Amino acid sequence: MRLFERLLFRYVLIGVPVLVFVGCLISYAVNVPWLDDFEVVPFMLFNWLHEADFQRKMALLWAPNNEHRVVTLKLLALVNYYVFGQMNIKWMIWQSHLYLIPLFGLIWRIIPKENRLLYFIPIPFLYLNFQYFLSSFWMIAAVQHNLVIGFGAISMYLLGKLNSRRFAFALVFTLLACLSNSDGLFFIAIGALVLFLQYRFKELVIWLGLLISVIFVFFWKYPSMSYHETGMAYFKLHPLESVQGFFVFMGGGFDFWYREQSTFRHVETAFVGVVLVGIVVWILVQFIAQQGFREILARWRTQTLTQAPMLFVFSMLVFCLMNAVAISILRSSFGAYVFLIGNYKIYPTLALVFVYLLVLLSGKIFPARMGIVLIFSITFWIFSIGNSWADVKERKQMLLRDYASVRNGGVGLGFTTEQQSRFGVANVLKYFETKGMYNAD
Repeated sequence: MRLFERLLFRYVLIGVPVLVFVGCLISYAVNVPWLDDFEVVPFMLFNWLHEADFQRKMALLWAPNNEHRVVTLKLLALVNYYVFGQMNIKWMIWQSHLYLIPLFGLIWRIIPKENRLLYFIPIPFLYLNFQYFLSSFWMIAAVQHNLVIGFGAISMYLLGKLNSRRFAFALVFTLLACLSNSDGLFFIAIGALVLFLQYRFKELVIWLGLLISVIFVFFWKYPSMSYHETGMAYFKLHPLESVQGFFVFMGGGFDFWYREQSTFRHVETAFVGVVLVGIVVWILVQFIAQQGFREILARWRTQTLTQAPMLFVFSMLVFCLMNAVAISILRSSFGAYVFLIGNYKIYPTLALVFVYLLVLLSGKIFPARMGIVLIFSITFWIFSIGNSWADVKERKQMLLRDYASVRNGGVGLGFTTEQQSRFGVANVLKYFETKGMYNAD
């Protein structure tokens, strides 16, 4: 532990995963769209530039991608076009990762001041890894997930403060989260729960009154309701598959054997999921047992039930759990491996970070115990980076090969030859190239 006690060494430890992650984003992010990227950036931007009617332009922004409204993603594409004169997939990936600044900043603020630097060291090791590399290097996944986490985290942090001005900003950031991805809607319910726990009923009425209207607008002319109905129907027939899927999803951050389709992957991740959820339940039960219902009720009425840092951690954990519930119910019909899709793994990895923070704020971790935590987090990070680095590099080469194939009329970038011809994929890319707005690299 003496080595960990040295101030300079602590800063170096924090810097290593940050520099490696940023270096990989710079090196391996590619300015080549893939699959769903086309619908929300090249095709959208192409249609936007060739559409004269204002209402139809707005309809392009509001049109969903699958079951998601990704308005902020499309706005980001327009910002890059009008400000920088470019359609640049790589820039959008980089820009989406700016959410790490407020996320890490808020985590830093909630960590106890005493030994704050020591307690912060595990955060970048636990989070800045390759477990969810599709959410880091696939543009649509990066922007969707990163923005909803960033906006949602800011909103929940502000909501934890008993301040009317911050409440107004929390409303704005929750709205931005809702317009970033469908799971941003979860923050409406989570925010309502936070306000209830704070005994802030006036703000709760305002919160629900304004944001429930967002839900109605969100689902107006929504094309995927039948898709959700199919998922619910399957869940009713096979509920145990969803229960298993919930824990598999929650343990997905430890899916190091993703190249195989084996029972071991499900057993291992489900076990980790049970452990993580068990820790959350254990701490909650302990709190109730120690306080007692009468004391909890009295503290709730005097707005002293829990402090803002714990509310922030609690709200982000509920967000991760709600994602697990939604995916386990609505996606179970797609098979057992759907819960371990690469771009989903950002949520169980985020949950791992906030489970650590929950244990820390509950007083279960002391400086003397940090040696074990640090060794675990560093080992987890090293194994993740080493396990997936080759796949990250290969994805870059794959995208460049597919781009060359599509430009020559072949298959690639998620399209068959027939689809490439029907959607005019190559023609759209050529259009932006001839305008000097796009260059694959």
